Amino acid sequence: MNIAVMMKRPIRPLFCGLAVGALLFGAPRVIQAQDSSTPAAGDGLIFDAPVFAAVQAPGGYARAIEAGTRSTDGRPGPNYWEQRVDYAIDVELDPATALVRGSETITIHNGSPNAIPVIALRLYQNVFAEGVERNRTVELTGGMELTRLVVAGTELKQVSQQNFNREPGYLLLSTLTAVRLPVPLAAGAELELEVDWSFVVSGGGGFRNGHLNNEVFNIAQWYPQVAVYDDVFGLDIEPYLGDGEFYVDYGDFDVAITVPSQWVVVGTGTLMNPDEVLRPEQVALLASAPALDTVVKIVSPEDIAAGTVTQDQEGRRLTWQFHADNVRDFAFAASNKYAWDATGAETGGPQGRALIQGVYDPAVAAWAEAAPFGKHAIEFYSNYLYAYPYPTATVAYGPPQVNGMEYPMITFISPVSDPVGLNGVTTHELSHFWVPMIVGTKENAYAWMDEGFTTYNTSLAMDDYYGDDPERRRGRDGAMGGYLQAARAEVEVPIMWHTDFAPNGFGRSIAAYSKPGMLMHALRHMMGEDEFDAAYRDYIDTWAFKHPMPWDFFAMMEEAAGTDLDWFWQSWYYETGTLDQAVVAVTDVEGGAEVTVSNNRGGVMPVELHLELENGTTIVDVWPAGVWAGTREVTRLVLTDSQVRKVSIDPDTWYPDIDRSNNDWERPGA
Repeated sequence: MNIAVMMKRPIRPLFCGLAVGALLFGAPRVIQAQDSSTPAAGDGLIFDAPVFAAVQAPGGYARAIEAGTRSTDGRPGPNYWEQRVDYAIDVELDPATALVRGSETITIHNGSPNAIPVIALRLYQNVFAEGVERNRTVELTGGMELTRLVVAGTELKQVSQQNFNREPGYLLLSTLTAVRLPVPLAAGAELELEVDWSFVVSGGGGFRNGHLNNEVFNIAQWYPQVAVYDDVFGLDIEPYLGDGEFYVDYGDFDVAITVPSQWVVVGTGTLMNPDEVLRPEQVALLASAPALDTVVKIVSPEDIAAGTVTQDQEGRRLTWQFHADNVRDFAFAASNKYAWDATGAETGGPQGRALIQGVYDPAVAAWAEAAPFGKHAIEFYSNYLYAYPYPTATVAYGPPQVNGMEYPMITFISPVSDPVGLNGVTTHELSHFWVPMIVGTKENAYAWMDEGFTTYNTSLAMDDYYGDDPERRRGRDGAMGGYLQAARAEVEVPIMWHTDFAPNGFGRSIAAYSKPGMLMHALRHMMGEDEFDAAYRDYIDTWAFKHPMPWDFFAMMEEAAGTDLDWFWQSWYYETGTLDQAVVAVTDVEGGAEVTVSNNRGGVMPVELHLELENGTTIVDVWPAGVWAGTREVTRLVLTDSQVRKVSIDPDTWYPDIDRSNNDWERPGA
């Protein structure tokens, strides 16, 4: 993707008339009509062979490059900025009614060069309110009730849309509330907000968060959250519809969670007051766990039965205090059924070791492995991607509707009872601790930048865990199989489509997970493992705690590959053409063989030929993707020292060929 060329290319406004166009681009060219074609005739515009336009980043990205906040090499520019938002939250959970009631103080640090007159608060729980637009079926709970909003000491009232531009106040817009500030927030300045709110946690009809029989709570999207204001798209006011996930700024959190005694609470960050909620022996075990490679039980099944889960007996309420630095969100889990295991993991970073926790219903035996599974994932990704920078990582058992859902330092997982399945989900979700928790992508618009990367990461981590066990390895076969199923069923949607607007759920899932995961493996194969891995780590390191866009990733990988990859991005990320390479003919010639290969569909990949010779040797001949420029059939000479017995295209299945029945040629009688 040649951003520099893109920036120099003249862009003609749609409203530009002929006279203005002549001034900008020279006098109009006059062409004498040669035939009686209708104005709709497009002779020569359709070319039945792969040729792709250059990737065009949106105007906001081009302007960010001009402003110096982004660079043409995909790295942050010298003027890069982002907002920081800190939260101090006091919240109380009443398990019997599933009511969550909270108060928070928000501090916004305006890192932009602009004065900001309007901010937006995300009220995610309103996706469960009646009459709100959404793309998932839900149990109605009434959503979030906003009872108090104070900005810089001034209490604001709800205003109508008609009056929003006339006076300070807030305007409720589905899962958002727009807030017109009493005074614009100046560049480099800070602003403090105070917000009071409440909602009822969804039971069985929710998603990503909820409760199980009022005994196990996974709480997320639970507090009014400041919407991102960035250098590419400005204020992010896309509504939360359900399918699309999150785009969040970084900041520090201080959260106090009050629940009944005999309830365990785990959450994002470090438990700051263990001595106020746990018994002394539990405090000692928890402090020792990060240094251990074995599991210790902070809360055992026997503790649950005896009512010794916390330091106080039934009837009292305890407040659990957590602190987290430089995270993009906060989530927590609470239950009176949780066993609590802990161990440690080596991160290789400045902090050394991290605390790994598993909390679960001890009746589900597989969950005794939750903490060890988490330990392996954190250590593998720390070594392969980027040293884990946070002090804790927790795997939390949850109600069925959470499936697997990631937040900083904690993941919620449904009651998976199969150990291999639990390991797979845990390993997948903990990969998200890197993308998007460390590398803060715009998930709702570009789901592939976390789900696709995580699909790829998980396959490597699971292969590392299970070694050569073919029944348990994930490899790249799962991603390839899912993609090919969608492609053959013709239900694909482009990877670059916004996830909320995909016309079918299967296509949306493939575009977010399987297809980009498969393409990461293909790109790694093309570039070479060492080169790809170094570039991928560089991307993670460069954009840690920042907001990369797709075109940043594209440019960084092209720089590492040393070539323009627009054919790859355009063919596979922006379009849904499929790949079908076929061996057409093999002709013996002096010194070798001429091999003819056809490209029968719209997708493009290199040609990787394996030629088995009569003398028992095998030659691998790779043709670059550029051979398909303007043609569907290519013949090339392959030098050999023996007659060719068999030719196969990509027998190791690195590339997503939709029809492998035509990938082989074998000499008659061989």
